[in-house]
Amino acid sequence: MNIANAELKRQLRTLGLPGLAGLLALIAAAALAFTAHRWDTQTAELQARADGLRTRLRALQASGADKTITEAPATPDEWHNNLPPATERQQRLADLLEIGLRIGLTPVRTEHRLSVDKAAGLERLRISMPLTGGYAQLRHYIEAALEHDPALSLDSLKLRRASPLAPEVEAELVWSLHSRSGGES
Repeated sequence: MNIANAELKRQLRTLGLPGLAGLLALIAAAALAFTAHRWDTQTAELQARADGLRTRLRALQASGADKTITEAPATPDEWHNNLPPATERQQRLADLLEIGLRIGLTPVRTEHRLSVDKAAGLERLRISMPLTGGYAQLRHYIEAALEHDPALSLDSLKLRRASPLAPEVEAELVWSLHSRSGGES
């Protein structure tokens, strides 16, 4: 073992500093080539998956199976009956916060205000939520939250950057969770 170490040290001395730098650059290039190949493979797999999803979506659209997604309820009664019950309010709020956490956005604080219209049998939980994060993260969060809860609405959105070069955006989101009131207040 000592003989091998001595031989390695001797060969490194004969290479000199430029040779050693070249050897390290060659090793780094090989590692980058391997990583790039792996990324290309992952990209191809994701592209194939996306193409398959697009094909399935076109087939669903052609068959008319997505009408429940794109068509609004025909009457106000249908709309009211499609709202989740008020008893699910806390879970829906927890889901909204969890989606943000999974995406990497942590709200500093949230403020909630519940309003109930007993005559109409409706309630609305208004949620003010300041966040800081990347623009793409915020877009992804809003899209995921609205997709997850059809009775959720984004009432307002304010964006601000501390400076033009700042990577993060300060956002103030105001959401409304709409529900059928079930006699609880």
